[in-house]
Amino acid sequence: MTGNDGHAAEFAEMAQERDQRNREVKRLDSMYQAAPSVECLMIAGPSFDAFAWGRRARDQRAYSLCGVTHTLSSDRIIASLSNYLLLPLQPWDALVCTSQVARDVVTRTMENYADYLGRRAGVRIEPTLQLPVIPLGVDGSRYVKDEPARQMLRDRIGAGEEDLVILFLGRFTFHAKAHPVPMYLAAERAAKRMPNRKVHLVMVGQAPNDRIMSIYQEGAEQFTKTAAVHFIDGQDDDLVHASWQGADVFLSLSDNIQETFGLTPIEAMAAGLPAVVSDWDGYKDTIVDGETGFRVPTTAPAAGDGFDLAFLYQTGRDDYDRFIGRACMMTSCDLDAAADALVRLAEDPELRARMGEAGRARARTHYDWSVIIRTYEDLWLELREIRTKAPEVAPRQSNETASPFYPDPFNIFSPHPSFVLGPETVVTVDSSDVEADFQTILAYEFCTFSQELMLPREQTTALLRRLSERGVVTVGEIEQWIDGRGWSTLHRTLPWLAKFGLIKLSEQ
Repeated sequence: MTGNDGHAAEFAEMAQERDQRNREVKRLDSMYQAAPSVECLMIAGPSFDAFAWGRRARDQRAYSLCGVTHTLSSDRIIASLSNYLLLPLQPWDALVCTSQVARDVVTRTMENYADYLGRRAGVRIEPTLQLPVIPLGVDGSRYVKDEPARQMLRDRIGAGEEDLVILFLGRFTFHAKAHPVPMYLAAERAAKRMPNRKVHLVMVGQAPNDRIMSIYQEGAEQFTKTAAVHFIDGQDDDLVHASWQGADVFLSLSDNIQETFGLTPIEAMAAGLPAVVSDWDGYKDTIVDGETGFRVPTTAPAAGDGFDLAFLYQTGRDDYDRFIGRACMMTSCDLDAAADALVRLAEDPELRARMGEAGRARARTHYDWSVIIRTYEDLWLELREIRTKAPEVAPRQSNETASPFYPDPFNIFSPHPSFVLGPETVVTVDSSDVEADFQTILAYEFCTFSQELMLPREQTTALLRRLSERGVVTVGEIEQWIDGRGWSTLHRTLPWLAKFGLIKLSEQ
């Protein structure tokens, strides 16, 4: 479902290339166009607002909503997560959390807001949707062993067979991904402990601009005197492939609060590389310490110590990048533990091979897209079952709009008129030739604006003719002339006719 032509075409092409069952791809502008057989709307993010209120306009049991976490640290996303408590989300809806850490962050965010609402209103509100943990996936076939590619990378950087090649792959944004200096220092410490073995740190990625790129390069020169640091363009697919093949160890000391999963460690496992990663975010789930690599201890300040960071962001003195960058600068990794892990892997080829193969197996059994897709399908079946049994949250009343943020104008603004149309309202003809005057009104576009929300012209003409015959009637009597399902249309049409002098409305 999308209103963007380009996105629709791109998705259809991608689906047709990958779907072995060759299923038809249909584009919908809204769920109003969906067939009754459509049971779930998959949302590419964690924001449910428009989708939940839109579904409430029809039948909240018609289908499930299923979103997925990405970055969870921006004010916009935190507001969306907090708003779950107030949205008409149902027990048959789900937010897929890509890691246990992501689930914990979502839960803590909602608990923070629930605590505030409880103190503000004296009522504790509990979230109603499901929060399953399903990781992101990887296409393992892209990382099969490729000896020519391995040799190409090692020749390019001048690495011998006994040298240790350490790979980092990711965006070069020190404030938003992983600060490079701790990785430089870990590689340098490892190199100094192994004077007979050359250590190469290969940094694969792209910087947002030349200035950031120069900062990365200058930092490498400053903090690595023994280890060699090489930079490779992350947009060169052949070099990226060769980097996965040519490395011995994967290193990523992520230290940023906006990370909730981290795809590169599972890519490393698929490529058969043991990983040395920070004990941080989704890395806690993906890398099994001592089995597929090593997780390096991390430290951050305690709750309460970040008030100043939050207030600077809240008041606009810091933007989002500064907010997460400040938090990054106050987070640390155990550099000795990182260096120890690198040295151990360098000096024990059997351990390296064993961890690499364990990683390949884990990538295949836990993170291959075929596994992830089956897990999603199982979730959707579970949501279907819940949808048939669980009580509905906030059922919509018959005279209620789908969202209180988009109220019925004739409800909220009922104090405006002298009186409100009702069954006892008296209706009389206010024109000497009402049918002819009606046709005159219809000739002017600025008089027929929004007529699609009123009675059809033919029905209105018949109504005016009958009114002329009867003389004086009430709205309640007119309601008996038409199907009850059209009463709202009638009630909108009568003031419109009175607006242009065709009829007169008065209190009893």
